[in-house]
Amino acid sequence: MNDRFVSFLMVSQWASAIVALMYHLRTLLFVDYQAVSEKNIFSKAFYALTGLGHESFAVFLVLDGLVSGMIMRRRWAGTPIDRAAFVEHLGALYRIILPCLVLGAVLDIAGVQFFNRHGVYSAFPELGTVTLSLSSLFGNAFNMQPFIVPNFGSNSMLYLLSYLFWFSILLLLFARAGTLEGPRRLYARAALSIMVVLVMPYKFLVWGAIWYSGVLVAALSEARNLKPGTGIALILFACALVLSRLTTSDSSVLPEHLKEGILEGKFMLVGMSFALLARALYPEAGQGVQDRLVRSVTEVRAGRSGLAASFTFYFHFPVIMLLVAAATSVLDWPLMQQPTLTRYAEFACLVAVSVCPAALVARVVAGATKRRLVGRGSCDSVP
Repeated sequence: MNDRFVSFLMVSQWASAIVALMYHLRTLLFVDYQAVSEKNIFSKAFYALTGLGHESFAVFLVLDGLVSGMIMRRRWAGTPIDRAAFVEHLGALYRIILPCLVLGAVLDIAGVQFFNRHGVYSAFPELGTVTLSLSSLFGNAFNMQPFIVPNFGSNSMLYLLSYLFWFSILLLLFARAGTLEGPRRLYARAALSIMVVLVMPYKFLVWGAIWYSGVLVAALSEARNLKPGTGIALILFACALVLSRLTTSDSSVLPEHLKEGILEGKFMLVGMSFALLARALYPEAGQGVQDRLVRSVTEVRAGRSGLAASFTFYFHFPVIMLLVAAATSVLDWPLMQQPTLTRYAEFACLVAVSVCPAALVARVVAGATKRRLVGRGSCDSVP
């Protein structure tokens, strides 16, 4: 049962990472669906799948929230918070942030210097070397994107990593407020909630709700009466995806003053329906088995495969920008073209090649982490 749940998490993590990669790559290589001259079943399926970019973001956030919630679950079970594990979980974000910032800058500089003949980077100045500044570098390193500083070069996906960091900090503060006695507990949590709602942007609140739905899955792990059927949860998730795609297909018909709320709200619906599916699949077992499940999940996510999926998700934009720029400069591939069989094949090749740098970086990071743990006399890995 535990192996099946861990496999479900890993397959979901990889699927969301690949869909996010395809979503951004398609925007560079193909015209928008409305501009497709010959719509057929293949183009409809292709655009439907690659259009699930933000929905894949929601799934990825739920998965991270679930892992964070599993680490915090001991607190809800009445035992002390495993602070060391939670701090290690936050520190694991820097195993992704720092390589992404350094390598992303290298790829952006190389792309602008050698492969910008057709203006791939010039067409997106905010994703080129314009934002490769020291202030942006340090701001991203301290998770200030997108609140105070812009993205560092083309590493635009790191804003979600910044969100995860602050979601985790707020979760820890909320849990700490729960240790207060009497009415101070309620006042502290209410003040923290009001401050977040007043200070943080709307988008942060929406994606925060998505992440916390994953946390809630772990918090309710012992509540058997709140466990939906797997079939029902799967149908609801599929319906949420279809509804989300139908809403996005022509957003121009939406009322202007409600458009942002509707578009962000549908991603929340997808995320929460996926959380419901994760809740349906969450194994029921005793405390000892649950602890082993937490270790198993965190160890797999800290391994090569888990890190490769994370790097694919967060680091793919600098990679695809460089690959597309090189293809247009060296092979004279045109941008924003009509879909054809040849273009589909080129797209598939670029998707496969784009995963390779993430896998290589993950192997190096996982190896360095393992050596560090062995050096301090421990082989246990808790991301």
